[in-house]
Amino acid sequence: MAAIEGQVVMDGYVVPARVHFADQILEIEPIADAPSHWILPGVLDWHNHGGGGGDVMDGEIGIRQLASTHAQFGMTGFLATTVTAERDAIDTVLAAAARVMADRQANEARCYGVHLEGPYLSAQKLGAQPEKTRPVDTQELRSWFETGVVRVMTYAPEQDPDGLIPPLAASFGVRLQIGHSGCAYHCAEALLCSGHGVTHLFNAMTGVTHRQAGVALAALQHAEFSEIICDGLHVEAPAFQLARNQVAKLYGVTDATAASGMPDGEYRLGSHCVFKANGAVRLADGTLAGSASTASTTIETLLRFGLDWPEIVAMACGRPAQWLDLSTVGKVAVGAESDLLLWDANGLKSVWIAGQLISSTAETSDGR
Repeated sequence: MAAIEGQVVMDGYVVPARVHFADQILEIEPIADAPSHWILPGVLDWHNHGGGGGDVMDGEIGIRQLASTHAQFGMTGFLATTVTAERDAIDTVLAAAARVMADRQANEARCYGVHLEGPYLSAQKLGAQPEKTRPVDTQELRSWFETGVVRVMTYAPEQDPDGLIPPLAASFGVRLQIGHSGCAYHCAEALLCSGHGVTHLFNAMTGVTHRQAGVALAALQHAEFSEIICDGLHVEAPAFQLARNQVAKLYGVTDATAASGMPDGEYRLGSHCVFKANGAVRLADGTLAGSASTASTTIETLLRFGLDWPEIVAMACGRPAQWLDLSTVGKVAVGAESDLLLWDANGLKSVWIAGQLISSTAETSDGR
């Protein structure tokens, strides 16, 4: 058993305490003289394409590189996120993710499954997605859902004019999100009111205008859950604050790529070559192509945007857990998994996953 002391960020408040834990949290003991650093739950990232030079579309090696790299920056759970690709390439990712889920290595974040970003996206809203989009193929889609690995799917409703995806997804417990879409406002409204989420709000969708309303306006008015990329580049502070005020369960994602945790240079995003420079990842034409972000980037951005610790934890940990109905992560509570971060005025100090210290500049009371 180990113990750490600090300002424990709970659900809506902060308490000075000592946290006793093994693989799960055993006790939270209030103490008067706790250190000034903060104890947070690990960050959950449901939109992550890669890291440490590894790309999800590379299969198991890419997913494991992502998992070990991002864990060093405070991500303790993730969904391996695909790009638009041919069926066999997506089949390969699903099989690889299943192997990673079944055999997590000690230095890796937990893989909770796959986020299918595509392939049923709008050709007009691809952003940095490869040009492999196509109409819905229910046989193809059913084969993916039957693996049990897909947890979230992003699609453009205009690629599914007959409404085939929602009932199929519901039968397999897959969460649906609108993204890479230019669908009409009332179409998006109906789907959001039926429980759809939103993929990287404001990016690769019809924006906020006073005429010809589209996806972003529908999201601001009707979404309960929505991703938002918290790197300060994809969404600047004024738009972030608008979303924060309008979407009840707004939550952060990185949209990370192989360039995350790596020096400037050339990397892959699916079949694209992308270039990291000055903290951004872009295609050769300058289009933003995912990000170089990590969980630490998310927390640092939210601090810069003026959020307090309880709201930061809600956005980076609690709400993602709620979106996937995960009851034992995303919080510091007795019985929760011991996926914990220590953060001080200089940033991230330590990371534990399943009670094991995997990255640290500090020590627990038993010397781990």
